[in-house]
Amino acid sequence: MTEASRRAWEAAVRLVELLGVEVGLSEGEEGVQILLELPMEGGHDPCVEVLAVLGGADRYGHRRRSGREHLWAVFR
Repeated sequence: MTEASRRAWEAAVRLVELLGVEVGLSEGEEGVQILLELPMEGGHDPCVEVLAVLGGADRYGHRRRSGREHLWAVFR
């Protein structure tokens, strides 16, 4: 397992713990990418914790597609 893969895996596990959602991992030319769809229901909002996890990535961002909110991160 590469360093980028290990970091991405650890981030994905933590995001699952925080949000209770499925996190996808894929490896490409830019590195290991994680992608997740944010839950629609309200309740506990762990924004600070999620940002702390994403802060460990080399790049991360947010996008809205078909009315759904997604987060992505790339680990190199």
